[in-house]
Amino acid sequence: MCQRSRSKAFSIVLGLSSGILLSTWVSGALAQPAPAAEDQDPPEAAAEEPVAPAAPSDAPAPEAAKGPGPAPEPAAAPAGPPGAPPPPPPSLIPDGEAPRGPVAPAFPPAIPNVDYGGRVRTALRFQNMEDPEKLDDVGQILEADLYMSGQVHRFIKWQSSITLSYSGNPGQPSTISANPLDLIARFEPLPEFNVYVGRMIVVVDRFAPSGPWGMDEFFFPGFFPFIGPPALPKAGQTGRDVGVTVWGAPFGGHFKYYLGAFNLHDPALNPLLSGRLQANLWSGEPAYYQRTTYMGTKDIASIGIGGQYQKEGSVQPVLPATPPVVPLTDDYNMVSADLMIDKNIGDAGTLSVVGAYSKFSGDFQRWDDFVLASIGYMLPEPIGIGKVRATVRYQRAVDNADGSDPATLLDAQVSYNVAAWFSRFQVGFRRSESYLPGPMGAPGLMQPGNAVYVGMTVADP
Repeated sequence: MCQRSRSKAFSIVLGLSSGILLSTWVSGALAQPAPAAEDQDPPEAAAEEPVAPAAPSDAPAPEAAKGPGPAPEPAAAPAGPPGAPPPPPPSLIPDGEAPRGPVAPAFPPAIPNVDYGGRVRTALRFQNMEDPEKLDDVGQILEADLYMSGQVHRFIKWQSSITLSYSGNPGQPSTISANPLDLIARFEPLPEFNVYVGRMIVVVDRFAPSGPWGMDEFFFPGFFPFIGPPALPKAGQTGRDVGVTVWGAPFGGHFKYYLGAFNLHDPALNPLLSGRLQANLWSGEPAYYQRTTYMGTKDIASIGIGGQYQKEGSVQPVLPATPPVVPLTDDYNMVSADLMIDKNIGDAGTLSVVGAYSKFSGDFQRWDDFVLASIGYMLPEPIGIGKVRATVRYQRAVDNADGSDPATLLDAQVSYNVAAWFSRFQVGFRRSESYLPGPMGAPGLMQPGNAVYVGMTVADP
């Protein structure tokens, strides 16, 4: 009888203790803040390719929590007036710098997951379009990208984005055009072997996987004022096309390859075959996307070659006619080579050098060849909240028409980089000499131009 009484009393005490512990745990769980939205690198502006976050068990620990011993206590926030909201926490990105590594989300999501981001570029361009050598008129350039990505398995991922733009051209209504950018199903089993299927960039040269977001200059290379087709590898709008790309980055990204087939949306067209091989002698670039400058965050010496081929891909331009005229065709070929050096020289700052050459073949191609050379220098220390960088870039392209003169374009720019490539202000001058062919075989003429621009770029880190 006594044993049963002690047993009953023990059961009552255990039940009360369990109830108290359970209610305390529930109260604490309900008091936890909701997970914050995470920020990831944008697709074309990231030093490393944006991938959906790993499962919580694989998430990197914050810098403060690494190493032996307890994590240091955060500094106390200054007290504000009664009732005022607390000040924001210190930024993970030092002034004038890029993040030292991936910006870890506050609450790493599990798989499957969805991530999203955005970026904006805008500039005022001072140039008289009726008299292009004068600077007495102003127009605006505006571009933005909205993108999402995610994964349903550590090998199976997806990517989707749209681009919005307003070019500020004469006679154009003040409406924003919206177009698809990337629509990709991604199979990524190994760093050395990945398969992308959908609509994506056509990788041949150094600049396509960088985009305007990952380079120092505001304007993407290959586009000459007053001339329609750019002197770039063949691709669709915004440098994308529908197809498939097999790519890999062995040896930690010290070697990279891209092999693609495009124009697959139209069965009447022959596939556009594209490829690139790249060697990185100092630091590796293991991601699909890359930059044309890392602004002192890593040393890069990159050598790349690329090429394209499309049977009957060089098509004669013809005007609409009745009855329709069947255009003549020729095979299209293109080869490219480039060199990029980005060297941090310590207390002396950062020096960047880029050189590229492309050769086009096909009876009906606008361009014969294209040359680019640029040099940039960035101060080692911030001035205020950002670092100052100066760049000079020269471009030259030769028209395929008989008797044509080369088109040239010189850009001189000073930028103020608040958060490296994620937030910057740019001021520059452009001097152009564009060759315009005459109508119906008449002699062409050179159109000179001057332009000044003031731009701003903001991207999701």
